[in-house]
Amino acid sequence: MRSVLVILSVSLLTACATGYQAHTWTGGYKDSKLGDNHYNVEYYGNGTTSSATVEQFWAKRASELCPSGFEVVNNNTGATDGGVVIGGAVSIAHPWKKAEIKCK
Repeated sequence: MRSVLVILSVSLLTACATGYQAHTWTGGYKDSKLGDNHYNVEYYGNGTTSSATVEQFWAKRASELCPSGFEVVNNNTGATDGGVVIGGAVSIAHPWKKAEIKCK
């Protein structure tokens, strides 16, 4: 019985990790076209997503929009308090990155 609970817990935790995807309730990318070859690209992680992964997924989306390369015009990266409290003291931060890019 104990092993079943461990397997179930691990399955639930891995199911919540943000993979590379369009934005959903678990995170993902959003983008909007600001002009010709000019985009705002955002990537949101969740409590199980590292800042490095958010950065990698953001760059992947930017590269998809600008296959010949891009330059960052305005960069904004950070983490927001997700409001989740564990054990009464520790909150989980949700990393994110937003930046304007121009395609080369």
